[in-house]
Amino acid sequence: MIRQRGVILISALILVALAAIVATTLFFDTAMSARRTVASFSMEQALQLAQGAEALAAYGLNQDKNQDDTALDDWAKPYGPVDVEAGVSLDALLNDEQAKFNINTLLKADGTRDDDAFKVFQRLLELSGLEQRWADLIVDWIDPDSEPAPGGGEDSFYTARPSPHLTSNQLLTSISELLQIPELTLPLYQKLAPHITALPHSANRINVCTADGIVLDSLFALSTSKPGYVEHSTRSQEEFDRLRANGCFPKRDVLAADEPKIAARTAERSSYFRLHTWIRIGTAEFALYSLMYRDPRGQSRAVLRSFGTE
Repeated sequence: MIRQRGVILISALILVALAAIVATTLFFDTAMSARRTVASFSMEQALQLAQGAEALAAYGLNQDKNQDDTALDDWAKPYGPVDVEAGVSLDALLNDEQAKFNINTLLKADGTRDDDAFKVFQRLLELSGLEQRWADLIVDWIDPDSEPAPGGGEDSFYTARPSPHLTSNQLLTSISELLQIPELTLPLYQKLAPHITALPHSANRINVCTADGIVLDSLFALSTSKPGYVEHSTRSQEEFDRLRANGCFPKRDVLAADEPKIAARTAERSSYFRLHTWIRIGTAEFALYSLMYRDPRGQSRAVLRSFGTE
């Protein structure tokens, strides 16, 4: 009898343990399913709010009828933080993307290297404190051929690496793709990133009203009289803010005076802008980067979006 009672007790304990395991599993699966649903809903909500921010940015760009684009324009002012509803807020900032050097202009429309753009980029690298050899490597990364430049590298260069892969052989959609180039470490990339962008090839003019000093001085690589000229890259941000307090500085006709190649690469009005949108829903935060295009008629729209990275 005692033995039978012991068996019954052990069986009961096993059943209780199994029931606890099943209940815990069901509870965990239910909780995870609920969290996935909330996360999916939050992501969808964030995307809808970000699209609303894009509509506001497009409206701001459409309303800008000035002959130039400067930091004084209404579209350049930060928006927010705005409380959309309880627990949901939004911030947005629109930047002129043509204030930077467009990496894709290193190639001509036929896929061959653009020597003038190459000179500007080499000078930009130098002013940024980087070696000029990165120019050859980046050209080989985006050009369609398989012939390496003297300081560059094509497929054989990359397939010999510890983590082998092929070259892109196409234009960039994001400058972060450059991190795939060996030895272009994150600290080096962070030195270069503020001065470059990846836009369609047609965006081949730099807006002198919004460009930083390094980008402005790199243009003098095309100068016939002073290719090593340095002025703007030595200015502090406070000095730039003061000089631009009344509008565009430097004026294009002053910067490119008697320099037709510089004139061909500069403008005072832009077509491409980057909208940074930050959305907080509860404890979650989402970042959306939207590339905005303003066409010649003045109508604007988003042409590319990415979550989390530019």
